[in-house]
Amino acid sequence: MSVASPFRAMPGTDFKTKLAQLRIRIVGRLRLGLYSRSTRYGLCRDLGVPIEKPNAKIPIDVRPATETDLRSLLSLDESQDIEDRLEIAWRRAFADKGAKRCFVAIDQRDGAPCYMQWLFNAADNEFIQRLGGFPLLQPHEALLENAYTPAKYRGLGIMSAAMARIAERAADIGASHVITFVDEHNIPSLKGCQRAGFNPHMLHHRTRLLFGLIKGDDFETLAGADPRRTQRF
Repeated sequence: MSVASPFRAMPGTDFKTKLAQLRIRIVGRLRLGLYSRSTRYGLCRDLGVPIEKPNAKIPIDVRPATETDLRSLLSLDESQDIEDRLEIAWRRAFADKGAKRCFVAIDQRDGAPCYMQWLFNAADNEFIQRLGGFPLLQPHEALLENAYTPAKYRGLGIMSAAMARIAERAADIGASHVITFVDEHNIPSLKGCQRAGFNPHMLHHRTRLLFGLIKGDDFETLAGADPRRTQRF
């Protein structure tokens, strides 16, 4: 589903709010420093292989996101810690760039959105390459990116339950395999992805220079016999 950016015309998004968002993003840039190198796992799920879908600790449903959902999930609040504010600021910028086909998990107890993630296919390659940091998608591939769970919903198993269900929406856009990327040190997220049916498929080596202004990306597909393909996190 494609929605217009909900932030440019959002009531209350005044100059002060925009300035706060810019400051948060600058903090993120400064953290990269003059040189940084990191590695992400590219994990893949074959939709042709059945899995036992995990359940969250609360009842959820998955559907395409609305502008109201995005405003709710990505609201900036002074009470949030800096890590959350960074996560939200980057996703607001992501939506502003025109990212489409966002899905949300809904807390069925009260209808509130409790998780979000975007789903792309090969038709989105031009947009994905403008972002940088992702390989070209093949016609049979889809990409899940920019997952976010609000603080009050963490620890409830929502990520893996929602991700498993959102991944299956890729079949509706012609994909049979879904990939997602997670930092090699983010063990909780790697475990959550595996519960959702994803396993290591490639490595993404990232180099960032001058606070991220210069970027280098190298993608290494793991050999079929590579033991990392079957490792458990």
